[in-house]
Amino acid sequence: MSEITLRAGKYEAMFRPDLAMLCTSLRHGGDEYVAWPRTVDELRAGRATAIPLVHPWANRLAGDSYRAAGVDVSLMGLTLPRDPNGLIIHGNLLAAPFDVEQTNDTRVVARLDYGAHPDKLRAFPFPHTVTVDARLHPTRGLNIVTQVEPTSDRAVPISFGWHPFVRLPTTPRAEWGLRWPACEHIEVDERLIPTGTRTPQHAQRESIAGRTFDDHYALGPDRTFSISGGAGRNRRTLTLQFDPAYPFAQLFVPRASELVAIEPMTAEIDALGRGTAPLVEPGKRFQAAFNLAVTTS
Repeated sequence: MSEITLRAGKYEAMFRPDLAMLCTSLRHGGDEYVAWPRTVDELRAGRATAIPLVHPWANRLAGDSYRAAGVDVSLMGLTLPRDPNGLIIHGNLLAAPFDVEQTNDTRVVARLDYGAHPDKLRAFPFPHTVTVDARLHPTRGLNIVTQVEPTSDRAVPISFGWHPFVRLPTTPRAEWGLRWPACEHIEVDERLIPTGTRTPQHAQRESIAGRTFDDHYALGPDRTFSISGGAGRNRRTLTLQFDPAYPFAQLFVPRASELVAIEPMTAEIDALGRGTAPLVEPGKRFQAAFNLAVTTS
């Protein structure tokens, strides 16, 4: 099954289980809110586009080895996506196909048995399943739940995230207002690896204008971000809300692109290398959810 379309009220969402449950579209009232900075072929090579699951680690790792859950892992010699600094980035799903377990007009559930892929286990030797449960509601919008469940006697480090590239359909980006919650801004070095310094930051609502971001945040009780723009009947607000299982976020606003990326993360950048990734024990299940909703006026 290559593409699944969900519909609820004014919403329509599309998913590609054959591309690691990529969310390819989110429409409201016929307007598109998902941006496509890259192609499907680039996604298969490990580059993010649309709304992809980034697993088993989000963002980047500081080195070619790590120790997690008492296991030493070497990534030397493996074919993995890398950033311009040569750091491994965005996990190793590489658009692996998920098996659809359930679908109807408003919901799709699909699962990947990660442990059944020896090539992937070389980079992350922790057998598990990852399940994506996406539901569309006529007033609450799109809710995406991700579950990780160990399938061996080994605990599984949790370091995944999503990378939503989103847009507003009626207003240029320079006129978008960005709202982000009170949080701690995490300082990073020139390679975008955390230095250990955090600075408290008040909730803010500001125009993007010509600004760019590639900023990392530790979130507090408020985990709500939004972009808004337009006036009167063209006023649109896209709100992204993360549940407590996503205590970190990355805000990416590149130069001269009609998009932003507001990324829920279960752990900080390089959590595997820093030994800070939470663990889910055998017999347990880790679950994290985030929501996207559109309001108009």
